[in-house]
Order: sequence, then C-alpha cells, then structure tokens
Amino acid sequence: MTRKQIGVASGCLAVLLATGLAIQSVDSGQARHEVALPTDFAGLTRGAEAQDLTTLRTECEQQNAGHHVPWHTQVQGYGQPGATGLRESDLVAAAVDTEGSVPDAARAATEMLGGYSPDGSSLEDGTPVNGMQTYPPGPLKGAPACATVGESGQEYDVCAWADGNTTGNLSDLAGRLTREQLVDRTRELRAPTEQPEQPEQPGRPVRPATSTRRCSAGVGR
Repeated sequence: MTRKQIGVASGCLAVLLATGLAIQSVDSGQARHEVALPTDFAGLTRGAEAQDLTTLRTECEQQNAGHHVPWHTQVQGYGQPGATGLRESDLVAAAVDTEGSVPDAARAATEMLGGYSPDGSSLEDGTPVNGMQTYPPGPLKGAPACATVGESGQEYDVCAWADGNTTGNLSDLAGRLTREQLVDRTRELRAPTEQPEQPEQPGRPVRPATSTRRCSAGVGR
C-alpha cells in the first residue's frame, strides 16, 4: 500500500470514530434509517474483497469496542471491472446507522472531518484537513460537509454526512471529481443507501452491532 493509501485508510478510520462523539440514546420522534451500500454506484462496480480492506475492518473493531450505543457499519470500494480492495478503488464509501440518534447533524458532519476551523484542522490521527465547506443536503436532509484531507501532494477530497441516526462518507481516491461533483455523488449515494428502518420481526436475521464488547465496523478509504 502506498503512503497516500495508508493516509487515506487512517483518515477514514478517524472519520468513522469521530461519529461516536455525537451519538446519544434513541430519539423515538425522528425518522430512522438502516444503511445498505449499493452493489454498483456512479458507473463503477463493487470492488472485490482484499487484505487491505479486511485489515482496516479489524483495526476499527479493535478501536471501536468502547461505544455504548450499538451501531452497524458498511464499507465498500467502487472501481472499474475487476478492481480489488482499497488500492484499486476510485471511490470508497462508508455508512453507519446507529440504534441511538445524532442530535446535531451539522456539528457531527463537520466533526467527522476534524471540526471546522478557518485555518484548517486535522483528523484524530493528525492528518491535515483543509478547505472545509458545508452544502445543501438534498431530499434526505441532514447535513453534509466536504474537505480536502491529507498531506501536501497526497490530498484527496472527502464528503461526510449526518442525519437523524446515520452518518457516512464518500472519498474520491482517484481524484477525478471536482468538489461539486463529489457533493452530487454523495447525495446520489445516500438515496439507495439510507432505507427506512424495518421493525423487528420473528425470524428476521439479527444484524451484527457494535457494543461495549464487540464491534462490526469498517472504514472507507
């Protein structure tokens, strides 16, 4: 894995871990969603599993085990036909639904990218963040924010979103999109990803959840 890809991976790990700052107990009055990333997206196909992606999921499980509110996370790379793992992905998406709630979506979206500062900020691992902006959310509401993440010469753009009980991010690993195009792609991704939460039914499979002992989480880039 190249230095850029290592930075991307650690950056997205911090993006997801930061969501825990905003998670609270369930708010029964809000619309709730479950996340399910699409098989194909933006003309790209789902990348095959590889060791780099498996390693990142394992790291997140280890670091994420202290959250007291269960959540469910999906992560997926999208690339050209035959793409494998993170290193061959053009776009990488991560999406989280929590059994709690995100009371301040705007704050959560910016905190996932290190928090707003006019002079720039950084992710939890120290990765620099610059050029943060917030954008209109589109039909699913909530709050999106986008920024340029990474050291000079290794930058990539990331858009993060938060709403009532979901958070996520979309990273442009290939660097082929303008910021405005990535914002549009993020809105497009949310439409198939955020589905109305289904009530528990007898015989319905139980989804793995993060708890104080166990985490089922992944990272985006």
